[in-house]
Amino acid sequence: MPLRKGIALGIGAPLYLPAYGSPVWLDPRLLAQDEDEWHAIEYRMPTEPVEVIAFTRSLQEAPPVLAPYVRVVGWIVEQLPEPPLPQVPILLTPKLPLLLPPEATVILDANAGVAYIEPSATVLARYQAQLLRTATHTRYHLESAHLPVRTWDNRPIHVGGVAADWETVPQVVQAGAELVWLTSTTLPESLSATAHALGGKPLWLHSPELTTYDSAFWQWCLRSSADLNLVLFVARAGALQEAADSLATAREALQTKHVPLGTLEVGLLACNALPDTLEPPPYAVGCQVQGWTQGIVEQLWQVQVTARTLGVRRALLLPDAAPETLALALGLEPHTLIVPTDAIAVAKVRIALLSVAECREWLLMRLRDWKNPTLCAHPHAWLQQRTESPHL
Repeated sequence: MPLRKGIALGIGAPLYLPAYGSPVWLDPRLLAQDEDEWHAIEYRMPTEPVEVIAFTRSLQEAPPVLAPYVRVVGWIVEQLPEPPLPQVPILLTPKLPLLLPPEATVILDANAGVAYIEPSATVLARYQAQLLRTATHTRYHLESAHLPVRTWDNRPIHVGGVAADWETVPQVVQAGAELVWLTSTTLPESLSATAHALGGKPLWLHSPELTTYDSAFWQWCLRSSADLNLVLFVARAGALQEAADSLATAREALQTKHVPLGTLEVGLLACNALPDTLEPPPYAVGCQVQGWTQGIVEQLWQVQVTARTLGVRRALLLPDAAPETLALALGLEPHTLIVPTDAIAVAKVRIALLSVAECREWLLMRLRDWKNPTLCAHPHAWLQQRTESPHL
């Protein structure tokens, strides 16, 4: 059973078995007879890192026998560990192997819930290619347009952009979006090109109606999420369970094919009020805003309150990046704001000049006196006070 999903490749290190000989992962200093020999061994130790998949009965009781140059890229355990968990793939198995070949190559696919000990050349090549593609597609944007944004009171807000179709995904990324929102019923012509354009940034794919999709679609989602940071958004609360069942069936079918599978999350695009419970819990709850009225804001407020109670991420899809729009949205305290592509840059600038706490208090006052012109002018006044550019 996967405890933390992901894919890792390394040398098997059975920490629960006697270490015969001197395996590459064993700390050679443990064999020293005295302090001088300890320092002599330490001086000769390799500097290149050795990546291992560690096998142990319990994370809390793992013996400290790994060399300092060893990097654990995955864990396979028998006992359920206590949090916090290491930030690497972890697989829970009912029983560890009684014997492991010395320095065996191990593939840990915690997405599919399987591990391969001394895999065949075909399986090894497949996973090596997958890990190489993932590393190649991950890109670190250092330009100011791509930097994360924080509000005036230091709250982190993710700013995403809307792609009209698969072909415009690269444009949204280049505009500085931290994630891309796409509503589509089709699949991309080139998955590799899309993954390269995203550079590791999340893709939130909205699928309006799941009943039209067959098993091939769900298998595509699982296989594609090995290349993409993919979140699938459904339009109905009841579709969360449908998606979970379809993904479980697809995962079981793909396990026999020994192909890399990704971590696919499922979110909910809420059109109206949320139920008190959501099973299974969504990765995030999104709300699309076409325009602002007092009734719409009151409805959004209830959705945000329910989502906060459920402990899930909250996102708003906005029609523009006008000061009033951003202030109303920030008053609802979301984690993510998604705006049109041409509004990403100005949205980031304005969000940095607005305070979430200030917007929340202002929103509550607006709900008591929605059309008050003095209250309506507050967002513009805040921006003008905090910048030398009046047009903001």
